[in-house]
Amino acid sequence: MKRIAVVCGGYSGEAAVSMKSAAMVMNNIDRKRFDPIKVVIATTGWYAEVNGVQVDVDKNDFSVMKDGLKIQFEGAFIIVHGTPGENGLLQGYFAMLGIPHTTGDVLNMATTFNKKATTRLLGTLGYSVAKSIVLKKQESYSVSFIIQNLGLPCFVKPNNGGSSIGTSRVNLAEDMHLALDKAFKEDTEVIIEEFIAGTEVTCGVIVYQGKVTALPVTEIVSKKEFFDFEAKYQGASEEITPARIDDSLRDRIQRSCEDIYKRLDCRGMIRVDFLIREEEIFVVEVNTVPGFTEASIIPQQAAVVGINKTELISAVLDSSF
Repeated sequence: MKRIAVVCGGYSGEAAVSMKSAAMVMNNIDRKRFDPIKVVIATTGWYAEVNGVQVDVDKNDFSVMKDGLKIQFEGAFIIVHGTPGENGLLQGYFAMLGIPHTTGDVLNMATTFNKKATTRLLGTLGYSVAKSIVLKKQESYSVSFIIQNLGLPCFVKPNNGGSSIGTSRVNLAEDMHLALDKAFKEDTEVIIEEFIAGTEVTCGVIVYQGKVTALPVTEIVSKKEFFDFEAKYQGASEEITPARIDDSLRDRIQRSCEDIYKRLDCRGMIRVDFLIREEEIFVVEVNTVPGFTEASIIPQQAAVVGINKTELISAVLDSSF
């Protein structure tokens, strides 16, 4: 039986979602094969929950004490959305300690966490991506220049972040400053992207039975102006699996997901978001630590093809260690 750290929490506004994702893993992991201990990374310190008690983590070797004995882990299921679990920092720490984990390596995670770096790389690989402009904090900018190049409406987002925290859709020029201020509260860099009208879909990828496998495509119908935090986590959206798209589009999206997984050297599970405009498919974002709560999209997609949560968690672990 492998002793696994289910690593959650983090230093961003996504920590609360991460805790729910960890609860899903703890509730559904195959305990005949794995011995899980929840490890929480917080701004106040790192601790494990052992026998209902919080125990400090020794960061020198990522160990905890249990019943007077030092417990060390054979692997880590990283479910920290945002920093430090999705941007390569935690991966570098585990690499130095020689502890295997369920995500890509430092380069993969650092690249995919940066929206501009990801879209630039995907563009060179032949994928369609939205036009964008990146601004740094304290850098001067011209609203008229932004609108001239990207048009209205457009999206303003933290360049390094997730769960749509700090993201705004800007419909009017006079709203640009407020949207930028909101995004800069979450990051020192902000990306402004052109608006692409179309059908929003998303597709998960795992390694299943030794093969990189795209899950069914999900169509996102947001009750909000866009797929924001409330739409993602508070029920203000309809998630339709399989998506209401024709078979040729579905096949193209699934093959694109598998190709992106391989070419970006991803590991574990990822989810890729797309927009479909007529027959053209735009890659919006690559999520390398996607939401994994009881109601999240990847478990929904897996269930459609007969993979239950326990099997899904085992597949992620088996492909990583």
